[in-house]
Amino acid sequence: MTTGLSTVQQHVDAARVLEIEQALLRIPSSAFEEHRIADHLAQRMADIGLDVTMMDVVHPFDPSITSRQPMGILRGTGNGPSLMLNGHMDPGVEMPGWSVDPYGAKFEDGWVWGMGAHDDKGGLAAAFCGVEAVIQSGTRLKGDVLLCPVIAHKLGGAGTRALLKSGVRADLCINMEHSNNTIATACVGVVMVRIRVEAPELFFRYSAEAKAQYWNPIEQLCEVIRRIGPSLDPIPAGSWMTFTPHPDLPGFPTHTFDTLHKEHYYQKNHTGLHSKQAELMLQFRTVPGQTLQSVTADLTALLEAIKRDYPAFNYSFELPAKGTESGWCQEPMECARDHRLVTALAAGQECASGAPAVIGGWGRLGNVGDGNIIAALGIPTVQYGPGDIRIYREWPTADERVLLSDLVTAARAVAHAIVTLCG
Repeated sequence: MTTGLSTVQQHVDAARVLEIEQALLRIPSSAFEEHRIADHLAQRMADIGLDVTMMDVVHPFDPSITSRQPMGILRGTGNGPSLMLNGHMDPGVEMPGWSVDPYGAKFEDGWVWGMGAHDDKGGLAAAFCGVEAVIQSGTRLKGDVLLCPVIAHKLGGAGTRALLKSGVRADLCINMEHSNNTIATACVGVVMVRIRVEAPELFFRYSAEAKAQYWNPIEQLCEVIRRIGPSLDPIPAGSWMTFTPHPDLPGFPTHTFDTLHKEHYYQKNHTGLHSKQAELMLQFRTVPGQTLQSVTADLTALLEAIKRDYPAFNYSFELPAKGTESGWCQEPMECARDHRLVTALAAGQECASGAPAVIGGWGRLGNVGDGNIIAALGIPTVQYGPGDIRIYREWPTADERVLLSDLVTAARAVAHAIVTLCG
């Protein structure tokens, strides 16, 4: 099992990886309910010799709710680059339809089953065991290693944002998101948009002049949808959106229409909108080079074109939509393929797996992670971790599972990268 492995990689033990992963899976940890798993990981990190601190994090939408997240630091001797290993403790969307206990941590035929098996408890287990292997190997590092299990990724990275706001920084970062153990050097960004349209109320006895000023709000939004195009269809280069196609992100940028609201005075009001209004929420997944400013300009041009064709079109929009500015508004990220962070992790992946590392955007295609938030501060970042959502018919899904062999490979790749980068 250790043929071709570097010295530090030989200290990653599959039984230990399984034990750590199963322990995490057995602790429910929905967003802002991570207290137990935070305490568990804090104790685990202290047990292997890390300097551990705990941070309280306030809910971004309800200040009466808090959770907490630990950070463990493996101190270096100094004069070396620091490396952050970031992963989230809250699992993915909690779907019904499980065929096994989602908190039972079943292990069978090489697979570990459970809520968060690879999103993102598998990544955390791999990162922890990678750090532990460095310690057990006796390697003395120059740079610090920061192991950062964070809360509330599913609320727009609230834990990572709080961590960074507190001043925590590193020179380099591996965001332990599931990527089928490929090294994602390019990832899309996301921005949420709210478009609101309005029309005067008209009863059936109206004048021609009044009718000229009227366009049903639902029909207005239908025209917006028609011009943008079907959800998940790639936005063609040279059409209404300005961007340079990215070779590692084929099919992007794209979009999805998320919600459409319209009230009527005959019905109970659910949204607070006036019956003269209708509202559409959509999201764009953007590529490197696109900015909030460029997307705003493109959307303005599209909506103004509708206005020219239909003078009764009466719109306003928010980009990013209010309430999403510090959540699901994340810049696309990119790290050069020849960056030392990439080459070190790729060498570790190749040694651990016996196959060339896959580098690019494929393993995280269409996904954003907390790595987007970290990279936006200028910290070279990649997204990398065990687990592949392509094994399921849809994602998110029940019956989440990950191969133990992939967890072990990820732990060994991370251990190698730590020694190469910080040693």
